[in-house]
Amino acid sequence: MKLYSHRIILIIAALMIGGAIVADSAFANPQEKLIIAGTGSSIGVMKRMADGFQRRHPNVTFSILPSIGSTGGIKAVKEGKIDIALSARSLKPEEKIPGIIEEFYGRTAFIFGVQESNPIEGLRLTELEEIYAGKRRTWSDGRPIRMILRPLYDAYSAFLAGINPGMKSASEQAHSIPGVFVGMTDREAAVQIERTPGSYGTTSTAIVAAERLKIKALSVDGVFPTLPNVSAGKYPYAITMSVIYKRDKYMGAVKDFIDFLFSNDGRKLLSANGHVTLPRVAGK
Repeated sequence: MKLYSHRIILIIAALMIGGAIVADSAFANPQEKLIIAGTGSSIGVMKRMADGFQRRHPNVTFSILPSIGSTGGIKAVKEGKIDIALSARSLKPEEKIPGIIEEFYGRTAFIFGVQESNPIEGLRLTELEEIYAGKRRTWSDGRPIRMILRPLYDAYSAFLAGINPGMKSASEQAHSIPGVFVGMTDREAAVQIERTPGSYGTTSTAIVAAERLKIKALSVDGVFPTLPNVSAGKYPYAITMSVIYKRDKYMGAVKDFIDFLFSNDGRKLLSANGHVTLPRVAGK
């Protein structure tokens, strides 16, 4: 919670002095401005979505902020600090308050990734557990395995722990291994996987595709995390992504952008950036 508060204070201060990150915006007499933030896994694809949206709505500008996590984004929407939150997890019971809308737009593979130059193609789930538990510390060529972790409170860590009890225990043990790198944001962790020889960590197809990162996604028990395998349920490790906003803000640019996200053009952009698209649920 302290981490969220620190980040959101810095971000809002940046907005007030005009220092926000703007995704390819036209500055000439903007009529509306959207502020979007949340999980880092969605930042890259939402910047690309903003590009496509602005071709239809050149009068709308975007401030797509650095990652503050799913929890940070949800809280910022509730507090009225941003217009749309991006989440890699479902709302918790205590977050489901009147007037808060959650719409699931796609599923992206939760991947176990390594540096692209690593010759390994895949591992069994039990072998992945061994890496986290510190029982397996080198690759087959003798190079040390350099784990890239996420904070224990992060949505990615929660997903990993939810795979099975063995993975939960092993992933918690990993945080006590000396010298392990902990990426504080989705992008920070993914970039570290890309740059570190012998790296191993979790990320998503969405961030790898949208950020154009050179990360190899490993097969798990012989199944690769491709979109067809995620769609068919053959690869069971996938994260459902959502946008969260206030019902009374669903008008103007907020409504237009969310409608675009679920349009044919929006779905094409999602598919091209690592998502299995989901049908929009009526009655929102």
